[in-house]
Amino acid sequence: MTFSFANDISYNFDVNNKTPYQNEAILLDVNISQENHTMVMLFKFNLKKSKAYSFYQVDFKESDEYHDLKHQYKYLIYPKKSGELSLEFEMTKSLTDDDKVAYAISGDRDNVKGLVKKDMVVGIDPLKLSVKPLPKATELVGDFKLSYELDKNSTDAYDPVHLKVLLEGKGDIPTLSLLPKSKLYHLFTQEPKVKLLHHSKGTSAKVEWDYAISAKESFVLPKVALKAFNPLSKKSYNLIIPSQAIEVKPVAVESLVDAEDAPPLAKGTDWSWLGWLFSYVAVFVAGFLTPRDIVKRRWSKNNLVVVTDEVADAKTHKELLKILLARHNVNDKEAIRLLEDSLYRGKKVSLAKIKAMI
Repeated sequence: MTFSFANDISYNFDVNNKTPYQNEAILLDVNISQENHTMVMLFKFNLKKSKAYSFYQVDFKESDEYHDLKHQYKYLIYPKKSGELSLEFEMTKSLTDDDKVAYAISGDRDNVKGLVKKDMVVGIDPLKLSVKPLPKATELVGDFKLSYELDKNSTDAYDPVHLKVLLEGKGDIPTLSLLPKSKLYHLFTQEPKVKLLHHSKGTSAKVEWDYAISAKESFVLPKVALKAFNPLSKKSYNLIIPSQAIEVKPVAVESLVDAEDAPPLAKGTDWSWLGWLFSYVAVFVAGFLTPRDIVKRRWSKNNLVVVTDEVADAKTHKELLKILLARHNVNDKEAIRLLEDSLYRGKKVSLAKIKAMI
């Protein structure tokens, strides 16, 4: 227990453990009271930020009776290094009187008046701690449990398996990397889901990792081992995920082949479409120039049957396009468009699908 007094204020610090282990939670209780009751007083207090420790304010209470201000702060502190450590503080007290307070609160929402006060920095001596070192290679300090869930041990090539890892318990969790990268598999992950609740008894922690792992051949996920230390029992323990053998089945080549008809890949620039364009124009013009009786004879019932057979016998997109252009039927417009898309615009359209439209 540490007590300090100034002329017009008193304050005391109460820390529950002055010889903690590194990364062990300690609780600091700070009480500040106004001793000069002839004036209005305001307090502003906090720990100074430092790389030697981290801290979280977990509670604050204020008693603001007439000229008798009292503040109570509670901090959860984690020492980040062993050896002698100083907790440093910063505090400002502000002095004013009742008339100035009354003037400041007399303004309405559209006429806010500032409180005239005198600010004074209060010097506070550091609080000394003696921090004990951790056992070698310790990664976690506290009381934790590690669990995991693997959705399957056998999969197809490049079809990922999913691994979910959960770490939960009491203590401050540092940044951890569980699974290493490897040339044997592809590791897909995202930022872990972290939930921390700081309170006067410590930090309740929960961290969840989600992994997706894929490969073309069977592989083994390496063992995960985290060395932890419980400062209450003063004992080390290990958190382990055993190695996992994953069987990867090769994908049959025939399952990768598209059974749907597709145009061959273009080799260089194919200018043959110009010939088909001229043929199409010629047939279109001939439709206007040919006498009606000749057209009637050409498209008699018997001839239509022949053309229909030719459509069924067509083996390629080009053959079918020739037949449809030659018969000059307005109902073939959509089929001709699809054939031209397939031949000259690189679109994948099944020959069987086009025939079904005719």
